[in-house]
Amino acid sequence: MKKQRGIILVSIILLLVLITNIIMLARTLGMIYLPGEVTPLDKAKQAAQSVIKYSEDLAASYELANNKEVRDILAKFKYEIEKAENVDAVASLMLDYGRQTQDAIFRLLQEKQINQVFSVINSQALPQTGKISMAKFDNEMQILDPDNILTEESKKKIEELSFNQTLEIEIIDGRARLVHTGDIFNQVNFLQTKVASLERQLKALEQKAGYEAMTGKGIVVEVYDNMGNNENTGIVHDQDIRNIVNELKIAGAAGIEVGGQRLNVSSAIRCVGPTIFVNNKPIPVNPITIKAIGEPDVLDSSLDIIKNQLKNFGIRMDISVEEELRLSGQSNYER
Repeated sequence: MKKQRGIILVSIILLLVLITNIIMLARTLGMIYLPGEVTPLDKAKQAAQSVIKYSEDLAASYELANNKEVRDILAKFKYEIEKAENVDAVASLMLDYGRQTQDAIFRLLQEKQINQVFSVINSQALPQTGKISMAKFDNEMQILDPDNILTEESKKKIEELSFNQTLEIEIIDGRARLVHTGDIFNQVNFLQTKVASLERQLKALEQKAGYEAMTGKGIVVEVYDNMGNNENTGIVHDQDIRNIVNELKIAGAAGIEVGGQRLNVSSAIRCVGPTIFVNNKPIPVNPITIKAIGEPDVLDSSLDIIKNQLKNFGIRMDISVEEELRLSGQSNYER
């Protein structure tokens, strides 16, 4: 009896060691995370918060922290980061909103500087007509005033301003106004920012539509035929797969892939004889593998009823949770 107990004790110890080793291996491979441990998504969100803090400090340094436009952009930035479900989404938001915030701050700063220049010019007596040009070269303000419009005092005040633009100013009826020269560099910078923002928005839409690869946490569902029952009821049919897909969509799946085929709005799942076609392509069976990105617990629980129904016919449905799941984009789509 003592010998049997010793064997049992040793077996339990070996089993615990084996389980511990499996957990540590899975942890090393990034498959699981210990309670309280920072995940890649958490780290990405922390980095995004650093970008937000930098943007807030930048706005404050130029006395623009209370500007409504800046506040609105940063508020939306924080909200979108909080909702982000994967690292790629966080990275895209950091690029998009970081650039938007910076552009807004420097545009508002330019407007503020222009107003300061005009305040100086309009504070003195002006002729009926004339032109003034000014720009900063090698950190020194250069003022071109061929009509001798500015007083020495006004020139000195303008030179003391923190100013990095090229301005063309015209005097009409004794008042100064800005000549819109269409600064090509500012226009190019604006257009580049807009294009980059639109490209990121397009990628996000393509991901949701199924035409672009997507990564995030989710579940993998494997559905097996009843190998002991060759009758119609023991085989997985297209209707069974459609039912699973519909439940996953209702449960909030951001993207779904069936048998390696990404689903989009025009995808069809149908049987042709013993073969199941998705996007008009045959898929591997036994198991039929379905991947879905979304909240794993919600997706998993949404399939309880279908899982029990299929179990009555001997059809097995295994579900595993993945912290980092990748869905392909639909390959037959051309931009």
